[in-house]
Amino acid sequence: MRKIRLCLLASLASLASLSGLLLSATPPERMAIVDISSAGPSNLNILKKLGGISWWTEMGGSLIVSANARGFANMDSTGFVARVLPDLTTADDLRVLIAGHSSMALPAGVNTLADEGRARLVRGDSAALSALDQSNVDHGIHVGVFPVEPGKVILRSATNQDVPRRVSQRESFMVNDVARKVSKDRWWADVRKLAAWNRHISATGNIEARDWIKMNLAAIPGMEVTLQEFRVAGRSAWNVVGILPGERMVDDSGSASANDRGLVIVGGHFDSTSERASYAAPGAEDNASGAAGVIELARVMADVPHSEDIVFAAFSGEEQGLYGSAAFVEKLVEGLPEQETSRVRGVITMDMIGYSRSGTSGQPGVIIETESQYSDFARRFVEAAAEVTNLRVTTSFNPFGSDHVSFLDAGIPAILAIDADWNHYAHYHKTTDTPDKLTPELAYEILKMNAAVTALLAR
Repeated sequence: MRKIRLCLLASLASLASLSGLLLSATPPERMAIVDISSAGPSNLNILKKLGGISWWTEMGGSLIVSANARGFANMDSTGFVARVLPDLTTADDLRVLIAGHSSMALPAGVNTLADEGRARLVRGDSAALSALDQSNVDHGIHVGVFPVEPGKVILRSATNQDVPRRVSQRESFMVNDVARKVSKDRWWADVRKLAAWNRHISATGNIEARDWIKMNLAAIPGMEVTLQEFRVAGRSAWNVVGILPGERMVDDSGSASANDRGLVIVGGHFDSTSERASYAAPGAEDNASGAAGVIELARVMADVPHSEDIVFAAFSGEEQGLYGSAAFVEKLVEGLPEQETSRVRGVITMDMIGYSRSGTSGQPGVIIETESQYSDFARRFVEAAAEVTNLRVTTSFNPFGSDHVSFLDAGIPAILAIDADWNHYAHYHKTTDTPDKLTPELAYEILKMNAAVTALLAR
């Protein structure tokens, strides 16, 4: 009996050893980048569900995947081209670089694997990635470094957007009527005026631009304009805030109180910076383009019936760390009864909306950025763009580096509209950021889209 038991134990040991050998012989999963630039939403969904792919991360025209041999075979059989990342079996050596301008020098040992504009996929060893993580600190608000997260949509390209819902006939008539009110020439004149000032927060031109914006908003019928003071490094700075009251008036019975009206907020920063800010910081693209957009949408909406209050805010102190929008949000939250931030129907911010690498040739592009929980809000811009523009819309769900973040951090639905080529703008934060580098036709399309959504939110 003892002999039988020993034989049985020996057999079990042999099986365990064989099993271990088989497991050790199983090749590990490999990581790859799959080209999804022309996939379309249906094919993209099929790809993500293929057997053998354990996880994915979507980044514009690239899908980062971890797959075994079966997964690669399935991708090949369905026509997807996968670029294997050599000697890489986990995402530990990868980072997503958000809002890093293309001119930003990467630390030694960090290489770009995919560049999707608003986001770059980079790879490096632990020392190089530590240096990159430090650059996140050194560059402040304008650079974000994040790990690769399985199942996350960082960017969704225009090609892979779901087919936009067609607006109703009534909505179509309204948004097209609103879009026709947008004036490219007025916007362009305002950009040139603003870019004539050095609008760095420490420059006298910042005050002159502030007063000019206030004057232009105050000239709009029905607009109530105030200056909102805040502090940056011991210095006073100001936001310019205009309000167009909604048409639901307060009656004696209180059935339509002021709190019944929602808030729609349109904003953009008017301050600028450059490598020689004490000398000149014209900031035509960054961000006379967005500040002029705020003024233009204010003019448009003054001529559009609306039930909700519409706030138009030109922020300062963005370049130093979103100070103006943070101060605005703090005051906004303080001014609302507890738990009533839900009165804010949506926030539309504009930062760098005037540059296109291809000029007037090709399809103009815009990025709409928010958090994934507000994807339905972002979708309204995709739908509006399809109705009143010829824009190619990319959506980003990794918000970073501009005034929309101040609102999102407070739990308020907000988007950033930014041109798709901003990170290739050679004059970013330079004295050469002047109006002659811009493409007014692109800004015109973005403004029509934003005007349409503003009207839908405020109606």
